Amino acid sequence: MDPIKNFLECDISAYSFEDKITYLNKVESFLSTQDKFYYQDNYSEINDSDYDKLKKHYMQVLQKYPFLIKESKYSESIGFMPSEKFSKVKHKIPMLSLSNIFDESDLDDFYEKIRKYLNLNLDSTLEIVSEPKIDGLSASLLYKGGVLTVGATRGDGTLGEDVTENIKTISNIPKIIESKDVPEILEVRGEIYMNKSDFINLNEKMLQNGKQTYVNPRNTASGSLRQIDPNITRSRKLNFFAYTLGEISNHNFKSHFEVISKFKEWGFAVNPYTKINRSKNELIESYSELDAIRSSLDYDIDGVVYKINSLHLQDRLGFISRSPRWAVAHKFEAEKANTKIIDIDIQVGRTGALTPVAKLEPINIGGVVVRNATLHNEDFISGIDSDGNQIRNGSDIRIGDTVEVIRSGDVIPKVIGVDISKRLPNSQKYEFPKLCPICNSPAIKEINASTGKSSSVRRCTGDFYCLSQELGRLEFFVSRDAMNIEGFGGKSMKLFYDKGFIKRPNDIFTLQSKQGLGLIDISSLDGWGSISMSKLFSSIDEKRQITLDRFIYSLGIRHIGINTAKIISQNLNSIGNLISLIDNLNSKYNSYLESFLENDGIGEVAIKSFLDFLSVGHNASVVKNLNDQLDILDFVIEQKLDSKLSGLSIVFTGKFDSMSRAEAKDKAERMGAKVLSSISNKTDLLVAGQVSGSKLTKAKDLDIKIIDENDWLNLLN
Repeated sequence: MDPIKNFLECDISAYSFEDKITYLNKVESFLSTQDKFYYQDNYSEINDSDYDKLKKHYMQVLQKYPFLIKESKYSESIGFMPSEKFSKVKHKIPMLSLSNIFDESDLDDFYEKIRKYLNLNLDSTLEIVSEPKIDGLSASLLYKGGVLTVGATRGDGTLGEDVTENIKTISNIPKIIESKDVPEILEVRGEIYMNKSDFINLNEKMLQNGKQTYVNPRNTASGSLRQIDPNITRSRKLNFFAYTLGEISNHNFKSHFEVISKFKEWGFAVNPYTKINRSKNELIESYSELDAIRSSLDYDIDGVVYKINSLHLQDRLGFISRSPRWAVAHKFEAEKANTKIIDIDIQVGRTGALTPVAKLEPINIGGVVVRNATLHNEDFISGIDSDGNQIRNGSDIRIGDTVEVIRSGDVIPKVIGVDISKRLPNSQKYEFPKLCPICNSPAIKEINASTGKSSSVRRCTGDFYCLSQELGRLEFFVSRDAMNIEGFGGKSMKLFYDKGFIKRPNDIFTLQSKQGLGLIDISSLDGWGSISMSKLFSSIDEKRQITLDRFIYSLGIRHIGINTAKIISQNLNSIGNLISLIDNLNSKYNSYLESFLENDGIGEVAIKSFLDFLSVGHNASVVKNLNDQLDILDFVIEQKLDSKLSGLSIVFTGKFDSMSRAEAKDKAERMGAKVLSSISNKTDLLVAGQVSGSKLTKAKDLDIKIIDENDWLNLLN
């Protein structure tokens, strides 16, 4: 089941107090991760409509259970913290985000709340400005004496990134406002975006140069504005629409529309579809008109923004938490179209999941030519959902079928329906492969031990043997929470993999010897010289010694997290016993299974996943080859009586240079401490790394002892 569906369908009414908090924290963590992807990394993992649904659900949970508000770490957040690449700009007036509405009933609620708050009669006319919601990047332009002085991103709403030099490269932003009536201090806020036509031209150039193309105009605009080199920003042909005021030294504006008109006089581009509406029906008409033409516009819009026109009423209405009462965004439904399936392609991901992708007759959906759409999994093609219930009235999907495709946000479009009336008379049911199309290993559906149902997803059992899984597993192996080998980011590992320098984890630890023997030439790679190569070899050597539990976790076995790896290691104790298990696994599988299941905190699914992984010959070879290269320490439960941390309740926050937070937590637990996820009166110690947030503030308020990373390392030593 996908995480969005899981969150939305979860009934927490019967949960205990602690379980409700745990659920809230999981939703917040998921939303925060998506915010980082969208605002800082310039891509989206989920589509906009799913994100909006989960955000709305999250706020409804807080409203239903008010006691959770004080436990919330996310409800007051806006956007995401600014990148460390740029200096910071503090917004004197916070750049807030808008609440979303999705249908006419939500619009009724918006109207009613405003009327009640302002104590207006039903027959009172309420002027509301409607304007397209540009799918771009919010920006702030500060003018002093009519001269553009500072340009900043929204960031987290309070602190933005200083991108002044990049802002100045955008041709339709005035660098000087020469009008005599411009205030001494003027902050103009608006949206930076890229035209669809410019986006298409940019991608064509990327293809001609053999480079990776960009996903969509919004993410490209965001990434372009946040370049270190302004010349790159200049080459991307960005644009700006002004839509509201920020800080201003003096003014006599009475309405929002008057402000927009003045922006135009001062030389700013304002959206031509901005208009005043005097009734709810007029708003609905404006929404429908924009929905009808959005595909023909040369820029992406994902809804309509409604703003109370009177600035006096805006001031009276004020704000709720992170959003203004006087404005709201009415989101569009995802765009749909019908086309034919030419073929079905099976893709294999890092975890071995076989994902079917429909190859389509090209179709224009919302100004984007769509050629591929996800079919999710085997069950979806068959006409059933992840719970075994019928979808599409049980109709399966076949090659040659006419299907309905939906495009929403940045992720791959989805097939959502099939027109059986147009099915070809000689069509055949699609036979989902039982073998991996990449490595020919068996592809199986796992059985959920608690429900007895098989998974909707079929997975390749090839693991390290499967080419589609190799690179992803290698990237996980060297990642911060696993082996934590510095110098092997995604690009470096892919480069070494593509060159054939690394195919299995043990190849990492033979790089230096192969380089010395002339079998490989790392220095010939772009960006790799003797210094960077020497640093990499040093980083690798530093990680040749590892504890058994971290080693097991680093293998990236499905269902084996850090805590599960600890329990397994406690049972095995040594790498020698792990090798012995591998050698005897075929004859003693059930006895090993029973032995592990006697341990608290570990389930049958995880243990079977662990044993099944090791029962495959090429996976066993990976473990044995790594054992030849590494010093794998026995798992020892450290003496806790003499530890300074024994019995303490500790919380970690922020980023650490010397180790990952997962490793820091592991060390604390080994020394007898209890690691908590949130600050409370029961917390004894907060270890604060870089970019510490609300936990640090709360710890100060509760007078909890706070130490930094250096103090933490001294404690460990």
